[in-house]
Amino acid sequence: MKRKPPHVSHYRDRHNVLRWRFRAKGKPESQTRAAYGSDDWLAWYSDAMTAAPKPIGQDRVKPGTINALCVSYYASGEFKTKRPATQKTYRGILENWRKGAGDKPVVLLRSEHISASMDKRADTPTAANNLLKVLRSVFRHAMKARLAHSDPTRGIRVLKHKTAGFHTWTEAEIAKFEARWPVGTRERLAFDLLLCTAQRSSDVRRIGPGNLVEGYIRLTQQKTGVELDVPIHPKLQASLDTIEDDRETYLLTKFGKPYTAAGFGNWMRDAAKEAGLPTGRSPHGLRKAGARRLAECGCSANEIMSITGHTTLKEVERYTRAAGQRHMADGAMARMGATNPNARLDNGGDK
Repeated sequence: MKRKPPHVSHYRDRHNVLRWRFRAKGKPESQTRAAYGSDDWLAWYSDAMTAAPKPIGQDRVKPGTINALCVSYYASGEFKTKRPATQKTYRGILENWRKGAGDKPVVLLRSEHISASMDKRADTPTAANNLLKVLRSVFRHAMKARLAHSDPTRGIRVLKHKTAGFHTWTEAEIAKFEARWPVGTRERLAFDLLLCTAQRSSDVRRIGPGNLVEGYIRLTQQKTGVELDVPIHPKLQASLDTIEDDRETYLLTKFGKPYTAAGFGNWMRDAAKEAGLPTGRSPHGLRKAGARRLAECGCSANEIMSITGHTTLKEVERYTRAAGQRHMADGAMARMGATNPNARLDNGGDK
C-alpha cells in the first residue's frame, strides 16, 4: 500500500510496539498491532470502516449511569420499533426526566425515586402516568440487556384521575360551524372529512384521491395499523365534489403544502373560534361526535368499531351507553305522558 487510507494514524505504545488507530466521526474507535498492509491489517481496517455507528451520546456518558441507560435504550429494538411520533414523545419525556440525575448509577435507582418523580407531577396526573409508561419501557430494555438488576417501576401504580377527555362536539356546535363555513371552503372540507369518517386527524390529513375505492374511503390507520373501508357519506361527497385540481391529499395549506399535526389542529381550532364556538373545540372532538352520532342512530358497538377502527369495546361502549340512556329516557317520559298527561314529577310534598 503506497498511500495510507483515511481515518488511520499510528503511534508506539509504552512497550515500543507500533499500533494503528482508526478514528472516524460517528464510528467506534479501533486499534490493531497487525503489520501495516498485511491481510490482518486490511481485515481490521475493513471491519472498522463498516462498523455500525456509535449510539448518539456514547462518548459523553459513563457506563452504568442513567445517561448510559438512556443512550442504550434509544438504540434498542424496544424504542426503534415504536412509531416516529411515539419515539419523539418518549424522548422528550425521558430527556426531561434525566436532567440533573443522568450521572447517577442505575443500581441506586429505587421505586421510591420513581414515585417521587411522579409526585412532582401530581398536579398533572397524565404527565406523571406518561413518565411511568416511558420508564417501564426503558427498564424492560434494561432487564433484557442486563443493564439493571431490578425494575424500579415494578409495583408502582398510575395516578387515578377523572377526565372528560376531548370535548365531543354538540349538534348545535356542528350546525354553527356549517353555517359559517359552507361547502367549498377548506375548513368545511376538513370538517366533513373528520365528522363523516370519524377518523383521527392523523389519518384524515393523509386522505386523498388514492384512498377512494368504489364509494369507500380505504385507509390504514396510522396509530393502530387497522385497515378500514369507510362508506362515503353524501355530505362528505358534496365537499369532495368541489375539488377540481389534482392533489395527493385533499387537505392542503393555503401554500399548497400538507398540514403538520400541530398546524392542522391549530388551524381547525381557529376555524371553530371564527365560527363563534367556545375554545377547546378540537379535530378529535369531531371524531367523537361522529361516533356519538352512530350510537344515537342505534348502531351497535361492533358497528361503530367498523367505522372508527377502535380495537377494544371499552371506548365505543361509552357512546352506546350514553345514547341508549337518552333513548330509553325519552321513551319512558313519552309513555308517562301518554298514560297520564297530568302526572306530577314531584313527590307531592310541600312546595
